[in-house]
This record gives sequence, structure tokens and C-alpha cells, in this order.
Amino acid sequence: MPEQVAEFCIGKRAVLVLEEGQPEFIEQEIATLLRRRDIQTPLHGKDLLPLAGEYSVEVIAGGLLEFVRRQLTHVDTEPVQAWLAGNRERRAAVPKALERPLPARPPGFCIGCPERPVFSALKLAQREIGSLHIAADIGCHAFATFEPFSQGHSILGYGMSLASAAGVAPMMQRRTLAIMGDGGFWHNGLLTGVQSSLFNKDDAVLLIFKNGYTSATGTQEIISTPADAARAAAADKLQSLTHTNQTIEATLQGLGVQWLRTVHTYRVAEMRKTLIEAFTTDYAGLKIIVAEGECQLERQRRIKPWLASLLQRGKRVVRVKYGVDEDVCNGDHACIRLSGCPTLTLKDNPDPLKVDPVATVIDGCVGCGLCGENAHAATLCPSFYRAEIVRNPKWHERLVASVRGAFVNLLQPA
Repeated sequence: MPEQVAEFCIGKRAVLVLEEGQPEFIEQEIATLLRRRDIQTPLHGKDLLPLAGEYSVEVIAGGLLEFVRRQLTHVDTEPVQAWLAGNRERRAAVPKALERPLPARPPGFCIGCPERPVFSALKLAQREIGSLHIAADIGCHAFATFEPFSQGHSILGYGMSLASAAGVAPMMQRRTLAIMGDGGFWHNGLLTGVQSSLFNKDDAVLLIFKNGYTSATGTQEIISTPADAARAAAADKLQSLTHTNQTIEATLQGLGVQWLRTVHTYRVAEMRKTLIEAFTTDYAGLKIIVAEGECQLERQRRIKPWLASLLQRGKRVVRVKYGVDEDVCNGDHACIRLSGCPTLTLKDNPDPLKVDPVATVIDGCVGCGLCGENAHAATLCPSFYRAEIVRNPKWHERLVASVRGAFVNLLQPA
């Protein structure tokens, strides 16, 4: 590879390196490579592009513009300059068109993400066992460092959370919690984390999110991804399929992990109970909780074509949706603070005697059931309901629905 880079640079008027992040390791290596071979081709990179931030199309266009201005003076750059200027003008005009500034919206989990319920359970568990030092990791679960969870004190590297937790554990009054995804587990966590912790007999807790994919970087498949055969053979294609691949559990047992629990992520009460057990048990070795729940993005990509094919054939299809009874909602919004789901939001109170807005579930709901699970686990107000929207219903379902509707109308006041 070094020889190929050097040969590429020979005879070029200049070379531009596009490298996100700082320090610019690749650019520095190329510069050293060229100088040692006495290749005098000018090298540009961070002198034309930002040191930090994402290299979007607009950022790259700005860097290329400066590069072309220096090296290709005969090229007309007016169209690019006009496009960049137009973007700046539109960006400046948007705030002026709004009545008030938009509220800050930090990045968060996808709707129905199987990792959100675990952090809800963790919030509830800490009410009983106290605050914990949480070593976070790279992955979707890093969004839990933002509101409404604010859980995660450090992110060291991909799959490095257990090693990070081991470094601070001697200064802590209780056991530390390390969190990593299955992608981070296979990448680094298995050896630098689990193996090292077992060897050193660490008294720690590790939470592994087993969603079946490396979701944060594009849902790439990994060793613990559900097999195609399992997807095809599933009787209920709506369910999570991560339980069909037990590679993580088998690997941990093979390494000698003695305390191992697997809990479905959406069972908030059970997850809270398991977390409390991990931090209060007399067992002094490594305790691992596998939080099992399929990535919602991949689940939706899997089931949507299947549901569409059923509808095309006139088959019965049921969609589960959750809602809030606005007459029962007490308006304290604890459900929102415990969940953070984008589809669980606020609307004006229909009661003219009450000023507090009520919670409501908007149409983007995928029916994961977290709002109801949280209400049950945290003993919140009983305002949530579960509804089934049936398309292409059977004749007897239509009959029952018509009778039920007529009876409800009779009970309503005129």
C-alpha cells in the first residue's frame, strides 16, 4: 500500500487528502512517506478542510473549492461559489422565518429501539441501589448519554467499556457497570474486556446489547446475526429473532462466565429486577446481562415487505398501536421522562379546566409497547391503552365491531 500511494502521487500537480477527525494520522503518514522518497508533490488536507466535524457534501465542496483555486486556476468555480452562498443564505433565512427558535433536539434512539427500554429499567434500578458509574461504549447505546437518560460517564473506544470500568473500579464504592453492543463485543470487548476481567477476577457488571447487527454504522451483519433460515422459518415474523442465535451466550459460557442472564429488552420490570440482582448478589466475579432484542430498523425492513404482500393478497393484517387516554392522563409527563420515545409527546389538554398538556402517542408508533411496560414497572398513571388496527378483517370481526360500536354509542350521552 505505501508503494501504491507513492506511485499515485508521483507527477501529480497536488494531492488532497479527505480525512475526518484530528490528529490527521493518514495525512501525516502520507506526508512522511512522500518526503522519505523525495517526492515533492504538494500535499493538502487539514490546511483546506476543518479539523473537526463531519465532512458533509457542503464541507467537502468548500475544501475542493480552495484546492481548485490554488491548483487549477483556469477552472471556473463560480457555480460552486454560488451554490455555497445560496446554502448560507437559506440557512440564515430559516431562523428569521420562524416565530421563535426551535427547541434543542439532541440525537436519540430510533422509534421502537430495543435499547431504550434497558435504560428505562436502569433509571428505575438506580432509584433502589443508588447512582452507578457507567462506562459507555461506541454504538447506538451511546445516545443514552443524552436526555432523558443521561447515563454514561466515559466512552473509551469500541468494545472498551469493560476495560474502562476496570480502571476506575478501585475508586468506586459499589460495582461499576459496563455497556457494549454485540458489535463492540465481537470487535474488542470479548478479549480486552471479558477475558481480562475473568483473568483478574473483577467484581463488575457487563451489559451486552444483543440486537443482532452492528446497527450504528449501517446494520452490518455479524457473528450473532439471526440466520436467513431462522427468518424464513419463523412462525411469527413480527417477533424478534435474536434469540435464534446463541453465539454470544455460548462464547461466554465457553470462557467460563458463571453469572449469566439473558433478558428480553422490552420486559422493563424483569430487566430492572435483573440489574438489581447483579449489583446486590454475593457473587464476586464478573456478572453479564445479555439484553436481547432485534434492531428495530432491521425488523421493520424485514416485516414491511411481508405485510405488504399479505395486504396485496387480501390477507388479514393486524397493526398494534398504543395510545393515551386523555381523560385519565394526570399531566405529570413522567412517562416521557422515563422513555424519551419520539412518538410519545404532548398535546393541549382537552379539559378547559386543566392547563397542563397531556401525553399523546402520534402515528409513528411501531407498537413496541415500551410506554405500557414503563407505566407498569414504574407504577405510573394507568392512562395507556393498547389498540389493534385490523385490515382485511374477517366477517365475524366486522360483526363484533359493529355491535360493539352500537353499544358504545348507546352509553354515550346525547
